Amino acid sequence: MNTERLFLAIALPECVRDSLTERVRPAAERAERVRWVRSENLHMTLKFLGEVTGERRTVIVEVMERVVTGSAPFPVTVSGVRIVRRRGRPHMVWGVLADPNDSLRQLHEKTECLLAHSGFDRERRPLAPHVTLARVRQGIAAWEAEQLESWVAALEDSEAMEFTVESVALMRSELRPGGAEYTVCRRFPLRNT
Repeated sequence: MNTERLFLAIALPECVRDSLTERVRPAAERAERVRWVRSENLHMTLKFLGEVTGERRTVIVEVMERVVTGSAPFPVTVSGVRIVRRRGRPHMVWGVLADPNDSLRQLHEKTECLLAHSGFDRERRPLAPHVTLARVRQGIAAWEAEQLESWVAALEDSEAMEFTVESVALMRSELRPGGAEYTVCRRFPLRNT
């Protein structure tokens, strides 16, 4: 049975992706045990769906058409960068998204609810809106971890970047030796009607 590895995502405008990539460049040039996400792959995962058959993909499309109906475009802000730790060591670097009108949380909850009614598992963890900027590999040296900490601290006063969420994308992820490759399968424009 053929399956595709799918997820639902909020795409970032090119100018926001470019700005984030430019901000990480100083750290990316020196951090060897950190795998930085390519600019074209920067996004916010709304829901990871996993391996999905063609039949289940049709269900996802039908559900998402219902999710976006009555959901108007809304602003979010990339409001900072933070290091996520696992067992005390750096694990990931996130661009944190602020949701000033609670619209992102509402969209996420509507997505989870309607997909659960169609047989998909609900995410057990609470929503933590973010853009993954990097994954930290095992065995990072102490000096490299310190450098990462310094870089994040230097970004604390960076200007926030606001953008408008206008659609949700159904994305396919293909794991390759050089990293994941993402393809937009379908876009669902938010529409307040």
